[in-house]
Amino acid sequence: MAGRTPIPVARAERTIASNLELARRQQRITVELLAERANISVPTLRRILNEGKGSLENFLRVARILGFLDGVTASTDPLNTPLGRIRAEEDVPKRVRRI
Repeated sequence: MAGRTPIPVARAERTIASNLELARRQQRITVELLAERANISVPTLRRILNEGKGSLENFLRVARILGFLDGVTASTDPLNTPLGRIRAEEDVPKRVRRI
């Protein structure tokens, strides 16, 4: 059950959507051309750009075309967090089980 979107997540969705739309306009790429290059439909792209809603795969397709894919990938690297750097020397379990 998904429930309501937490406020920080909704804020991030809007910010990312705004950033992608600004990048599209700065690069002077039409919505139609960006959708074609990302291999997604125009309505799907508009939903991503206007609402920040869509699948992770489609978001990554758009990010790749606009030149953000490496940055998105790097931003999820656990070693880029203080806790991740602290725990880098520890053995990481393959699974985490409920206690």
